[in-house]
Amino acid sequence: MNDFNRDELRRALRTPADHGTDTFGSIVKATSGLNFARSLSRRRFFVAGGATVSFAALVAACGGSESTGIARLGNAPTPNELVEADVTDITLLRTATSLEHNAIFVYEAAESAGFLTGDAAEIAKRFLDDHRAHAEATASLTTDLGGKAYTQPNPRLQSVYIEPALKLIVGDEANGVPASDDPAADVLALAYALETIAGSTYQAYVPLLVDKSLRAAAMGIGDQEARHAALLGVVLNPARLVSSMGLSIAAEYQEDTETPAAAYASPSAFGTQAPVPVTLGAANESGIRTTVNLETPSLNSMVYEYLDAEG
Repeated sequence: MNDFNRDELRRALRTPADHGTDTFGSIVKATSGLNFARSLSRRRFFVAGGATVSFAALVAACGGSESTGIARLGNAPTPNELVEADVTDITLLRTATSLEHNAIFVYEAAESAGFLTGDAAEIAKRFLDDHRAHAEATASLTTDLGGKAYTQPNPRLQSVYIEPALKLIVGDEANGVPASDDPAADVLALAYALETIAGSTYQAYVPLLVDKSLRAAAMGIGDQEARHAALLGVVLNPARLVSSMGLSIAAEYQEDTETPAAAYASPSAFGTQAPVPVTLGAANESGIRTTVNLETPSLNSMVYEYLDAEG
């Protein structure tokens, strides 16, 4: 085999493109007599052969010889379809019941730990009985609609808000969380936030309930939750009452009238559905305590019926 003239090939490749066919002729002349097949060394053949085998294996792994136009390695898993969960009256009632059990859990924990004494303990006991009655009522309404009553605390609120809040109060030695310096005040603050959230939730559910007969029940229970929150607010901040009814209040809030007012209230906006911040636990080295924001149940914290099958 005659080797090709490398110098002539280089000159041909450097020839300006406007020479047209003369350039092509120069390349042909430079490579005349070259056997390209034999010019491949044995080592280069195996390299090329290996690449060919690898490519063939890749094609086989991608599902055969039919081309999809997309290069891929392996097969993607079939995506899981999201469950279609409608917010029905049953869903709203089950969620409301779960909130009652959140409150029951907190009041029972406070009672078991003996955090509250005197009037505060009596108030907590009364509220605990109310929440048990509310849970029975909403559970009964659920079964009346053909649904399955929910009998546990709301799982999302319990794990995201309630349990972390209680750990701040009682302490978590394993994780280096000291106990609160004033657990009684913290329990009352947490209860206030829960009662406020419960009242806001029932208020939000009134226009969402399709069965109009359920709206009266929601308004009645929501009214009691709001009253719970108002009374706890008085216990926590007795100097902020805006009318007397014979109660001891700060001088700047006393009314100059011979006839006592027929009602009293705490000075805050009624019907708010905003998150309720509650500050709990011991202060850190900087003197800052932890604040937890409680929120009304959103779509991802409602107690849908399909959750029973996953439990």
